[in-house]
Amino acid sequence: MLEGFGKFLDFSGRILVYFWTSFFQDTGTFFKIVAEAPFSSIFELLVVLFFTGAGLTMLVGIVRSIARFSVIYLIHAVENYTRFFAWIGAWGFTLLMMAMVFEVISRYFLGAPTKWAFEVAYMLMGTSFMFGIAYCMQMRRHVRVDFFYDSVGLKTRSIIDLFGFLILLPMILWLCAGLWDYFHQAYRVNELSGESAWNPIIWPFKFTFVMGLILLLMQTVVEVIKCILVLLENKESEIDAKERLT
Repeated sequence: MLEGFGKFLDFSGRILVYFWTSFFQDTGTFFKIVAEAPFSSIFELLVVLFFTGAGLTMLVGIVRSIARFSVIYLIHAVENYTRFFAWIGAWGFTLLMMAMVFEVISRYFLGAPTKWAFEVAYMLMGTSFMFGIAYCMQMRRHVRVDFFYDSVGLKTRSIIDLFGFLILLPMILWLCAGLWDYFHQAYRVNELSGESAWNPIIWPFKFTFVMGLILLLMQTVVEVIKCILVLLENKESEIDAKERLT
């Protein structure tokens, strides 16, 4: 058992190195371009704004938590941030329905099918999905396969959740780093979709994968903290956990 735990720690350490290398050492090209011409493209600006927002959310949450001697402020800051992107994702479905209705009318009633409907459909669907996964975790609505979870007490559930989240964290870090490389390669060659006559650049859509996993990473850290607070019998966290687990 100790040998398996040691291998897991070694695996997690290598993932942390991969994450650090991907995000902080191999990204010079992207951030150099943005620094030289920050307003040349709205897409590069949105990438920077996302990372800035995520960093400020964590920083403000940590500072407020230290100042108030309560980690609840960090929890609320992160959950508000993930909830904001879930709201954007929800509106993405509205835009998707509008695009599909326009395509049907244009194709079958006007005899003029669009060139962009297919591309817009999978991009909006994928973006809405990625923006919603962290909020889905926040609301505990991911599919759970269990044998006795619903029949045990709150603290036992928190132990089970804590164990699962601690295993999940290195996997999310690995996916974040891998998806960042996936995005960065598309950005460097200005990759096009190749899926239609419209043929738009694809790297802005690929960055939504990074956004979704970064949001999921932030939310998972918060879920770990909430589990620990329940185990420490923090009353405010217990009330919040009972609301989400029932």
